[in-house]
Amino acid sequence: MEMRIVLGDARSANALAEALTAAFGNGQISLWDDRPEVGLQVEGDSDGTVLRVLDTVERWLDKAGLGSAEMWLGEHSYKVARWAPVEVWQ
Repeated sequence: MEMRIVLGDARSANALAEALTAAFGNGQISLWDDRPEVGLQVEGDSDGTVLRVLDTVERWLDKAGLGSAEMWLGEHSYKVARWAPVEVWQ
């Protein structure tokens, strides 16, 4: 299965590709010159891999100070946002 993370600019995509390469290795990550997105080939334990990708992207968004990214999982699109604490109602 293919995952794609779409960002606002190519520099952000390049930085995220570096973070994902550190976490998953060079063989599964792809980066395009003409599009601000990073591709990742998911194999084997796809649920576990997707969760690890989400964790890596969320941490990277927080470190980079970016609000969100668009993640494509197959033909489905999701918005990945920086972690924020949930307000507790009393």
